[in-house]
Parts: sequence; C-alpha cells; structure tokens
Amino acid sequence: MRSLRGRLSLGIGLVIALVLGAFGVLISNEAERIARDGLDDRLRRTADLSQATAADAFQKSLPRTDDRIDALRSATGSSLRLLIGDTVVLSIGPQPLRVPPGGSGLQTVTQAGERYRVLVRPLPDTQLGDLARLEVTSSLGELERRQAALDQRLLRLGLVALLLAAAGTFLAATALLGPLRRLRSATGQIGTDADLDVRVSETDGPAEVRGLATSFNAMLARLGTVTETRERALAATRRFALDAGHELRTPLTTVQATLSALHRHPDVGAEQRTAMLADALAEQRRLVILLDGLQAYARGDAMSSDHVDVDLADVVADEVAEAGRYQPAARIEVVVPEAAVVVRGSEGGLRMLVANLVANAAHHGAGGVWVRLTDDPRPVLTVEDDGDGVPVAERERVFAPFERLPSSADREGSGLGLALVAQQIREHGADIEVADSPHGGARFVVTFAGTDPER
Repeated sequence: MRSLRGRLSLGIGLVIALVLGAFGVLISNEAERIARDGLDDRLRRTADLSQATAADAFQKSLPRTDDRIDALRSATGSSLRLLIGDTVVLSIGPQPLRVPPGGSGLQTVTQAGERYRVLVRPLPDTQLGDLARLEVTSSLGELERRQAALDQRLLRLGLVALLLAAAGTFLAATALLGPLRRLRSATGQIGTDADLDVRVSETDGPAEVRGLATSFNAMLARLGTVTETRERALAATRRFALDAGHELRTPLTTVQATLSALHRHPDVGAEQRTAMLADALAEQRRLVILLDGLQAYARGDAMSSDHVDVDLADVVADEVAEAGRYQPAARIEVVVPEAAVVVRGSEGGLRMLVANLVANAAHHGAGGVWVRLTDDPRPVLTVEDDGDGVPVAERERVFAPFERLPSSADREGSGLGLALVAQQIREHGADIEVADSPHGGARFVVTFAGTDPER
C-alpha cells in the first residue's frame, strides 16, 4: 500500500464497503419492518373476522371445535384463545402461550426460545367488560427465517459488489494514474541522465497532471539557468584564480631573484645594488597595486545589492578631486550639472566605477582627461583621454581581468581597472560603450537607468 494506486483503491474500497453496509442494513431493517407490519395486519384482520364468532362462543356456547374459527385460523396461520379473566374458555392452535396478564394491543412474547407476536383485544358484546379477551397469536419463526435468508443474500450480494467495485477501482486508478506514472518515469530519466534540457509532456493526462508537468518544466528551466550561471561563475573563478596566480608570480619571482642575488653577492657595487633595489621596489609596488585590485574586485562581488538613490554628480566631483590629488601630473577637466543627478545604486560601487574610469584615462592618456556628466534624458557619464585609444577589435577584451593592450604592456597597473568598471556596470544595470575620442584617445560612455521606472 505504499503506492498511490494501492492507497486510492483501498480508500475507495473502504468507502464503498461502508456505503454498501449502510444500505444493506437499511434494506434489511426495511424488509423486516414490512414483514412485521404485514404480520400485524394479519393478526388484526384475524381478530376482526373472529371477533363475532368469539362472542357467539360465550353467548351460545359454541363447541370448542367450531369450524368457523378453525377455518379462519388455518387461513391466517394464527392461533386463537378466548379468555375470561385468567380462565381459558377456548384455545385453537398449537401454541399454549402464557401471555402476561393485563393490557391490550400488540406485543412480542418469547417462550421456549421462540418468539411470538400476540394481539390481545377485549370482546365488547359479552356483558363481561374487559374480562372477556380474544388473543390472536402467530409465530415469528418463519418471518425470522426469511429475514435471516434475506440478510445472507444481501451479505453475499454486498461482497460480490464490493469485489467488483474494488477491481473496477483498481483498473480505473491504473488508467487514471497512467499519465502520472509516465511523468514519474520521465523525471526519473532526467535525474539519471542529469540532462536539464529535457522537458516532460504538458499535454498528457488530466488538468492536474498537466499543471504539475508545466510546473516541473518551469523548475527545470530555472535549475538549468542557475546551473549554467553557476558553471559560468565557477569557470570565471577558476580562470580568475589562474590569471591572478600568474600575475602575482611575476613580481614575486622578480623580487625573490633580486633579493637572492644581493644575498649571494654582498660585495656588488653600489651603483648595481641601487639599480637592483630600484627594480625590486618597482615590482613590489606592482605587487601592491595588483593586490589592491584583487581586493577591490572581490569586494565588488561581495558588495550589497541593496540600492538607494545616489547623487551621481556629487560622486563624480568627489572622485575627480581625489584622482587629482593622487595623479597631480594629469590635467583633469570635469563638467557636472549643478542640479542633482540621481541614479539608483550602491554608492560604493558607483565611486569604484567612476574612480577606475578616471584612473584608467589618466594612466593611459598623454596627460589630459575630460569627464562630463549629463542628465538628458538619462544620466550619461563620459570619460575621455588623449592617449593611444582602444582598437575596435580590443574594445570588448579590455574589460576582462588582467587584459592589457600591447601599447600599455610596459605601464604599471593591475590589469583590473576596467574589469572593476564592467563589474559595476553589470551590478547597476547600466550600459558602457567604447569609442574614439576627438582628443585622440579613448572615450568611455556609461549610460545609467536613472530613477524613472519608465526609462
């Protein structure tokens, strides 16, 4: 009974058994009542027909074997007694019953293990009042035997009907659960093959099974999307770890080689020692920049996705001022609206985006950086430089971690600046475009969604 089909068959079988049992009891009781009422009617008719003859028996002293009363008793299958008080005047029939004294009407009497139905009626025309009584008696044995036979037939018919109903229920459950079994088989095959692209039929079976199949397919689609995203994330993480290890290995190896050479050759000349230390310090600075970039990249992934309204004009002004302090050689021109330019996002993420765009322009330009923020109809941030620009074929690759253009291979940097920009572009649902600047270098144009839900 672990299967749904077995439980369904058992449950319906129990319900049918209860219904058949209840109807059987009702039919049996109704049949017994009808038979008892018929017997009572016969006793009343017998009493009505024999009342006048019984009165004559008192008044005219009829013989104890009066043919009229005997014929009536034989016709109705009853026994009769005429009594005056407790004295039996006339008794016709095989039942020498001892009816309790007093009272009149119908009653059931048990004697010698057999039950009888008795009608006691006074004889009004005998000048004896209630002392003269007529008792009409009939055995309930035949009625009870017929009732027992009826109960047995009802029981047999009920058992046969129950067996047929159970078999029919089992077959019907088998047919009705066929689509569900096929759905289970299909889902089991999907689980065995681990193929989330397979879909189960949404047209097989009743509406409930079709609805279940639709929900299952929707779940498979979501699982497939989640699995694909996870696989891409894992692949990106593995690739990022390999690239980070490769990038870290070079400066660490250089610093280690320089320190080992100085250790092995303590008598190296001062000029050479100074050059070697300068190389080691340069590699150490490169290592610090790389570690800072890695930390920022990891922080950007872990940054809270709870967005608030941020004034992008204040962010741009602050980050440009900060870049001017760290890179005094760069000439940075900034144009921002006087009114607030509100976008929905993370303030920390937006500051990271602006700071890295400005730092990238200052790092790769020839000294000039132009920053402009507009808000018509959507917030647009433009950062330009006067460097070598970004070739069209490289404009997507520059946003990958640790990717450097050939023209900037000899420049210091972590190779993560534009990767951080792309990270925050995705986080804020913005768009970025790389183009040529009229100043000769690259132009990065970031378009934000703003706070208007219709944009």
